[in-house]
Amino acid sequence: MMPFFRRVARLKFRTKLIVYYVLLITLPMILISYAYYRTSSDIILKNASDSMREVVKKNNQYNDIVLNRIKDQSLSLLADPDLFRLFDRPRPTDLLELLRMDREVSEILNKYYASEPGIGSVQLVTSYYSFGGMASSTSRPTFVSVRPEKLHASGVYQQAARADGRLIWVPTYDFAKQFDQQELADMDPGYRYVFSAAQLLKSSIVQNGVVHSWGERTENPLLLINFNESFFRSSQVSGSAIEGATMYVVSERGDIVAHPDGGKIARTEAADWLKAAVRTGTGTMVSRVNGEKVLICYDTSEITGWLSVLVVPYGRLISDLPLIHTYSLYIAAVLIGVSVAVAYMISGRLTKPIKKLLVAIQLTGSGVFSTKIPEQDDVEFGILIRKFNQMNEKISDLIDENYKTQLREKEAEIMALNLQLNPHFLYNTLNVINWMALERNETAISQMLVSLSTMLQYTVKNKQELVSFGDDLIWLKSYLHIMEMRYFGVFETRYELDEIPLDCRVPKMFLQPVVENAIIHGFSSVSNGGLLRIAGRDAGDRLEFIVEDNGRGMEAEALESLWRPEAAGVGLKNVNNRIKLLYGESYGMQAFSIPGGGTRMKITLPKQSGMERLPEPGKEVMRRLGER
Repeated sequence: MMPFFRRVARLKFRTKLIVYYVLLITLPMILISYAYYRTSSDIILKNASDSMREVVKKNNQYNDIVLNRIKDQSLSLLADPDLFRLFDRPRPTDLLELLRMDREVSEILNKYYASEPGIGSVQLVTSYYSFGGMASSTSRPTFVSVRPEKLHASGVYQQAARADGRLIWVPTYDFAKQFDQQELADMDPGYRYVFSAAQLLKSSIVQNGVVHSWGERTENPLLLINFNESFFRSSQVSGSAIEGATMYVVSERGDIVAHPDGGKIARTEAADWLKAAVRTGTGTMVSRVNGEKVLICYDTSEITGWLSVLVVPYGRLISDLPLIHTYSLYIAAVLIGVSVAVAYMISGRLTKPIKKLLVAIQLTGSGVFSTKIPEQDDVEFGILIRKFNQMNEKISDLIDENYKTQLREKEAEIMALNLQLNPHFLYNTLNVINWMALERNETAISQMLVSLSTMLQYTVKNKQELVSFGDDLIWLKSYLHIMEMRYFGVFETRYELDEIPLDCRVPKMFLQPVVENAIIHGFSSVSNGGLLRIAGRDAGDRLEFIVEDNGRGMEAEALESLWRPEAAGVGLKNVNNRIKLLYGESYGMQAFSIPGGGTRMKITLPKQSGMERLPEPGKEVMRRLGER
């Protein structure tokens, strides 16, 4: 995954824009198509469910009307006086009597059931004779009747006996197997498979206000009304004409009552959906039958309690959706093509200023700083191009200024070479004067000239900011020699610097302004007896220098004003500022003075040998001084 993103990251900006724009169009289109497909399928499923459920309900209602009429006729049969009279007697033993009785029973049954075309046959069966066997208009063979001796062993009779006189509905069964009549095994299945309404008759009539019932001497006959399973298919209401749809009838226990596939009749269906259908009674559900996704619509008969079921393959319901899906793909392809074209145009408009800027940057990199890009109307690119043009102008100005600075530096170098003659001329002149003083035995003048020459050489030749204390002390002694000669007899100098290492690094001429201040201001009103003490102490990681005089001293206000920016003198402030810049705020100068009691100046420096490095503030100061 990461290599893929890295490859995408290396694409050109314009290519990225096109890809992102296409994704921005394609992904919502895919989501919308999927949502449209799902919504369409749900709507189709709902409409189909409602329509198919109505079909099933209409079929059930029609069948229930017919079966309910047959149920009512059976109730009327129970109160028929002729039927009561025929069976309210001991069991007949004469064959002629049985035949006569059979004919009368048939007439009674015809009176109640002959008008019902859905009935296959109606019989009153006892253990000694099978009465009736009337055939409907379908001309069912009259020999398809129950053999009396097989009646009591059949499941139908046992169910009717348990019902205790109530009419029951028996799902489709094999007549030959049910009544153990193997001679009917080769009979056409269309006649052999029947479902039945069965009732053990317990007839009673009312005569002269008195209820008469069959006594114990009378065997209660079994009313057996047989229907061919095609009864349900012949009564189906048109409306389920969907290719692959199947409508059938199943009992609450899963016994197939009627099915267009003859091989499934009288079999038991074990399906998970059936349990839910029995609980709800009517409705629709989507399930899987034999691995195929189907829509199942069902409704329960109020007469039989059986379910009329319509199974429709799910794929048939949404057979038109793939066409919609194909159209969606075509539309998506067209939109993607349009989006690519639009993205190409938009990305070109966006990347055109960037390309111009890249070309200008390449020209600037090759040294053409006069390159300018025409400004754009776009806010972002307009600002970017305007800043680039301003940057090029500043670079061009800086180059011109740098060129002029280099010219001035060259001129200064030439001037410096010319001025190098002046110090040599000055040294030679001082040397000539020194020799003249020695020839005339002016030793004091000679010593002053030597001190002055030493000072000039130290000042001119040594360009460093930090010097060894030994070199700076030589310069200070030369300066004091001249000042002692200038103020002869006014003061004398005492050195107490034995603790200070001569190779330690100190700021150049840091003691001179302090010494000069003591001589000029401290001894200004002194004619003799002045003492200038210069001392030093090694305090471990720092050096402490003391410049002390016994001059006139200073008032407290004058002492405090020494370090103010507006103070008149600059020598002491400069030394203090230099030390703080080089070493930090913890180092510097302190002044102590009493009017008439002299002045003492304390200077604190870090102890540094020649190999030690300056602190960071000092490095920055030295760098700036070096640049100057």
